[in-house]
Amino acid sequence: MKITLTLLTAFLISVNVIGQNIPIDHNPKYTYSINPKYTYSINPKYTYSINPKYTYGINPKYTYSINPKYTYSINPKYTYSINPKYTYSINPKYTSGLNPYKGSWTGKYLFNENGDLTGILALANDNIYLLYDTSGEWIGYFVRAETNFNLFSLEGEWTGQYLCSDSKNGYNLFNESGEWTTNYVK
Repeated sequence: MKITLTLLTAFLISVNVIGQNIPIDHNPKYTYSINPKYTYSINPKYTYSINPKYTYGINPKYTYSINPKYTYSINPKYTYSINPKYTYSINPKYTSGLNPYKGSWTGKYLFNENGDLTGILALANDNIYLLYDTSGEWIGYFVRAETNFNLFSLEGEWTGQYLCSDSKNGYNLFNESGEWTTNYVK
């Protein structure tokens, strides 16, 4: 009985949300060096150069070239080539390889401050990440704006949220006022 219980527990621990096996080097519960809770150099509360409240060049509120309200080339309402609704090659309804729950895909994982999986980002191209919730539903997409990625709804509305680089191959998610949501991407 103990062996069965141990094996079942090990299986449940190794299999994350709906069959998503997060590699250990992408899992902040096992690799503390990618977790901002334990690594101050990737935590915007302690490293001002990656915090848009203190570094205006990465804040869309102060830098119009990365703000989709002012720069149409990064706004999918005006630039159809970055809008999955009009560009089938970046739309998971037409390109099944973009769905992290169907076959192979390239992307990253979105975690909350406790290191729990809250979303999955599938790389559609160099400028677009598709955002899925943990049940596999496509809920939005990120569009590159120089070094940041702005988050849009499926209808192409900017949510005001954006990803800023943590300078270590990941991103932190901020809201429009520059507050860190405590969510991050690895």
